Amino acid sequence: MTGTAFHAGVLEALARHGWDARDASVIVGTSAGSTSAALLRAGFPPTDYVARMTGAPVSEEGAAVLDRIGRVPAAPKRRSGPLRPASPALLRSIARAPWRYPLGVHAAAALPAGTVGIAEVSPGFGPLFHHWPTAPTWITAVRLDTGTRVAFGRPGSPPATLPDAVSASCSIPGYFRPVDIDGVAYVDGGAWSVHHADLLVGQRLDAVVVSAPLSTADWLAPELGAIPRLPIRRQLEKELQPLRAAGVPVLVVQPDRRLRGLMGLNSMDIRKRPTVAQAAHVMADRVICAHPDLLRVLR
Repeated sequence: MTGTAFHAGVLEALARHGWDARDASVIVGTSAGSTSAALLRAGFPPTDYVARMTGAPVSEEGAAVLDRIGRVPAAPKRRSGPLRPASPALLRSIARAPWRYPLGVHAAAALPAGTVGIAEVSPGFGPLFHHWPTAPTWITAVRLDTGTRVAFGRPGSPPATLPDAVSASCSIPGYFRPVDIDGVAYVDGGAWSVHHADLLVGQRLDAVVVSAPLSTADWLAPELGAIPRLPIRRQLEKELQPLRAAGVPVLVVQPDRRLRGLMGLNSMDIRKRPTVAQAAHVMADRVICAHPDLLRVLR
């Protein structure tokens, strides 16, 4: 919930500076980012994203999209279920070669399967997409049986509808039930990587923009809440290194101290969405203004 709100602020700030993310050559969406990606490819205006989070009126163009999928419901409470690991088979594979799997995949295998159905939270994107978007749109998830990453929509990936791919990408291990696609159980793509920026290497892009709600703008921060964000920041920097080495301009928007405090540690707290969206818009505006050269590339 707070991640979606952060993306809303970033996308609207970019639009206010003259770049409409609907025009992106490639969109990679993970978890909350997959829902933002779906809305972009459905034609939802970036200038309506913050209004959607705050409950303010949206444009006629935005309302035409939202009226087809309904509004976002409240987040349900997690219910108790069996305490056995979600994937004993994957745990056995991890035990044989633990270095092959990111820590998030370790957790996805070891945690009990979630009990909340993704449909209880997602407004559902089925009415918006009869076919996969023509513009490259890659939605990431992790196979719960093998622990491998899948980027739905990318050439060579398994077939899926975009709504199913988004549901799989949002299935946080231990909270949501895994999503079945053609007999395979999938969980949140964030278990492998929060950003998957490495998928963009070699794509011959003019620039790369990363909205990174779970990262941190500060390597050294006094609050405890910044500690779990540091490994995510390190992973993102590692993924971006080959892009920067190839001369691709990169803009990363990630929470500063104020945003980290507003977001807190509970990403499913829907009450924070209006405040986070508005604050992210202000912060993203400041970050974008500090990179005029990249903004000229985007325009």
